Amino acid sequence: MDLRGFAAVFLFLMGLSCVLATPVTFEKDGAEAVAVRECVPFDYNWRFRYGHAPDGGPGPGNADFTDISGQECTNVDHNPNRYARGDCETACAYNPDCMVWQSGALSGNCLHGGADAVCSSSKHGQQDGGQRKTAQPMKTDYKFAAKSFNAIDWKIVNTPHDFVVTGDFVSMPWDYHHAFLPRNVSWYRKEFHLPSDWKGSHITVYFEGVFHVAQIWVNGQYVQMHTCGYTGFTVRLDNVTGILYGNDSTNVIAVRVDATFGSGHWYEGGGIYRRTHLIHTSPAHFVHDGVFVSPELDPLEKTVRVTAEIDIIGSGHPLVTVIATLVDMSGESVASNESYNVTLAEGFPQTVTVLLSGAHVKVWSIQSPHMYSVMMVLKDVSHGTIFDTLHISAGFRQTEWKVDTNFKLNGDSIKFRGFSHHNSFAGVGVAIPDRIHLFRAQASRAVGGSFWRMSHNPYLPALYDFLDVLGIISWDENRDYGMEYVGAMHDMVKRDRGHPSIVVWSYCNEVECTQYNKQTGLSFRAAAKALDPNRAVGANGGTDGLDVQGISHGSNASFINFHKSNPDMPLVLSECCSCQTQRMNRIETTTCMHDQNSPGLLPYVSGSLGVWTLFDYYGESHGFPSVTSSYGNFDLAGFPKPHAYWYVLNWMAMISTDDYGRPPLPSNHVTRILDLPGEITTRVEVLSSGAALQLIVNGKPGDKVEVTNPGEPIQAKVDAPERVNCSFPRNLTSVQCRGLDHNGNVKTPGQCKSACCDAGPSCVIWQFAEKQGCWMGTADLSSCEPSEDPWVGAGDIVTVKNITALSFDTTGKVIGSHTILGAAQASAISLELDVPSPDTGTGTALVLDGHDAALVKASVVDAAGVLVTDQVVNITFRVAGGPGALIGIGNGDNHLHANAKSDNVPSYGGLARGIFQVNLDCVSKHRDRIVQIDVDHGPTTVNPGACGTVDSISVEASSPGLQTAHLTIPVSTSAEDLPLPVAKKSVALEGFPFLTNFVG
Repeated sequence: MDLRGFAAVFLFLMGLSCVLATPVTFEKDGAEAVAVRECVPFDYNWRFRYGHAPDGGPGPGNADFTDISGQECTNVDHNPNRYARGDCETACAYNPDCMVWQSGALSGNCLHGGADAVCSSSKHGQQDGGQRKTAQPMKTDYKFAAKSFNAIDWKIVNTPHDFVVTGDFVSMPWDYHHAFLPRNVSWYRKEFHLPSDWKGSHITVYFEGVFHVAQIWVNGQYVQMHTCGYTGFTVRLDNVTGILYGNDSTNVIAVRVDATFGSGHWYEGGGIYRRTHLIHTSPAHFVHDGVFVSPELDPLEKTVRVTAEIDIIGSGHPLVTVIATLVDMSGESVASNESYNVTLAEGFPQTVTVLLSGAHVKVWSIQSPHMYSVMMVLKDVSHGTIFDTLHISAGFRQTEWKVDTNFKLNGDSIKFRGFSHHNSFAGVGVAIPDRIHLFRAQASRAVGGSFWRMSHNPYLPALYDFLDVLGIISWDENRDYGMEYVGAMHDMVKRDRGHPSIVVWSYCNEVECTQYNKQTGLSFRAAAKALDPNRAVGANGGTDGLDVQGISHGSNASFINFHKSNPDMPLVLSECCSCQTQRMNRIETTTCMHDQNSPGLLPYVSGSLGVWTLFDYYGESHGFPSVTSSYGNFDLAGFPKPHAYWYVLNWMAMISTDDYGRPPLPSNHVTRILDLPGEITTRVEVLSSGAALQLIVNGKPGDKVEVTNPGEPIQAKVDAPERVNCSFPRNLTSVQCRGLDHNGNVKTPGQCKSACCDAGPSCVIWQFAEKQGCWMGTADLSSCEPSEDPWVGAGDIVTVKNITALSFDTTGKVIGSHTILGAAQASAISLELDVPSPDTGTGTALVLDGHDAALVKASVVDAAGVLVTDQVVNITFRVAGGPGALIGIGNGDNHLHANAKSDNVPSYGGLARGIFQVNLDCVSKHRDRIVQIDVDHGPTTVNPGACGTVDSISVEASSPGLQTAHLTIPVSTSAEDLPLPVAKKSVALEGFPFLTNFVG
């Protein structure tokens, strides 16, 4: 068996959901036997209809609940992930075992009960609820599901696709969790052919993720439902009655997606929001997600354990064996062995084990994430025929959780430094393209994050592949928690267990961990350990059956007290630091970050792994008109906020490059002014890794200031401006500024303003409220926070032409500088390519695979090219030529209400984002099959042959009265330019200039 031919495509294949993307030929006794597994992209040309069918509405159509509001029920369980009355009811309706639901103050969100639930009148009367005697069959006879239905008028879309983000924002006071975007039921239909030569084979459609409840019909026949929006599932086609083969016979798959309810208190989107695949294998085959290459390498035995689940359809009973070959990334065989022989029979899947020598395996680590491929072969013992083959990505390491030494990776103790995440991005919602995920992973490493918490759900498979090859440790988190959701935990572990980057399986998050019995935690533990006995189980909250206890937003005292009561339980700060800020109207957050990260430094705590969050996300905005969170170190459009640089300083510059938990990036000095030119009063906040700091304001050098508190910002003084006509240009209404002095001698806002004016340079801010009176002084604008009190007031601003901060080492040598410039009137737009770009570790070109996407930054600049932050300009993006399309816009403003799919967006802090996607496929394997299988033709052109020379994508951004900007996005047809090979080659980046050079 010659493996060298596979070396060039390993990175392309490794970790893919359809792991083997091309047939592989083997030689056996001089004759060839061909593995027939084919994985065909099934993403193109879906017909889509926004809204429910005319003969159906939201929910399963079988609720029939009698109102029991005001009653109290016993024998009910906590269903903690339902944050609204309707969500609680709909979740119960979809569960045939749920007969009672309750939502309200007494239940603590949502309660579900079965047939043994007993409900009676309650004096409290604070519960909404419903009860049914039996669960009627769900409605499955929808008009849209019929094979004969004509969907010619439906829009053609590609998946991944988030239909919720395509809507318009609507003020709904009860639903701030979900970004004020209406949730609904929508439909997808796809017409397709099945090749004649596939008849008699095993054929499935693999959906990586559909949110929330997916019901599936094939040729009008209802086949199944999947209720977890965060785990994948397969739909078998070959056993569907009436399935048709041949180019003249058309099949139809219909998908009803109910996203009217969710399981999270954040934006979750809706639709077929991850990739879809059509998988064809021989009757004897490896079961989906059934091959497990354990990443845990025993330091003494050094044995690689491979288990494989195999099955067969049809009447055959072949005697088979499984061969496993461990291959390094150069294509060299490291070890090979085969299993014992077993006889296959339909309906009786078998699991076999292959043991490989790991004596020469290089371990996976943060600094050196060595990866391998395991070539799996299912062979007929009697005839030598190869039934099936798979490439499985693998990496090997030793992990250990100890209270006294913290977490150990390959024998070295690590203090975690990492971030929590939510899965949404400007313009695309939850349907995030892979290269943008790579950008997010590289951004985490750039600010010192070597740990990625999947909050609060499993993510798409491609992300785990990025974490594997980049050396980022991860915490994989289940979503729904309760006895009825043990299957979702099973699915998550089975899918993800081969990834060396994952070190914890998490059951649940915060209050959602609350259950009324120990059985839930023990059942989740059993589900995980049955599939992966060596990996730790944990939770970001209190529950049973844990190996590792995560604590969310805990104080030092809470960790100290828990450790005293549970001295043998390993601890992690699994979530912290919900510090809010934006790029405009900046407020000081570094104290929040310093204080809330501190429990991770306790000697028996394995660090801070879940800073909330790396990026802003849709939802959890805490009130309209805000529609996104403000917790991120980067905003929703991927632009860094000031406090990202606190982590660059504290988690990169101040951490030794010898630290085993530090990303393998250079240690550069940090000098960063945290204020914008238009928001400066009398102080400037500066971060510096030096021993001393000096400001040069408008060409005038200030005094050197000693850095006395390393890692924290320095408050550098700026001379107050000479005031003309008592002018205070900065409006400070509806905010309260800290650090001002009370003036009890004035009684009106006008008197307060005059008193501040008379005080000269000692007063740059005045504020007045009826109850609080007059306050005035020299507080920094960063101290001003939104207030419910009726404050009025204003502040002065230093006119900045330029401010330069210089950092010095202990010898007086300049080791870093940062300059901000004041701008004149907006004159033009400039464009930059942030992704793909070497400056973000995301490559140099988009690959023409039908899915790859770019992030383009538009900047509003004056005649000198200086960013204009204080003028709002409407920017229109368009594709001027080449194989691409605009798929989304954003600007990072948490109040942006422009439709995500518009071509026009206002600038925010002088910046705007355009997201562009290729619409030509010259790279995907089996493009000839795509052309053969797909009946409809939509926005993406699939070229079954070589594309030859293809023009780059030309984009432009314009605004009335400003000079139009043009940009070229390079394109490639080489698999080496795909995001995963790019990630592998960028483990040891020379730096992350995107952060260093960012202006805004």
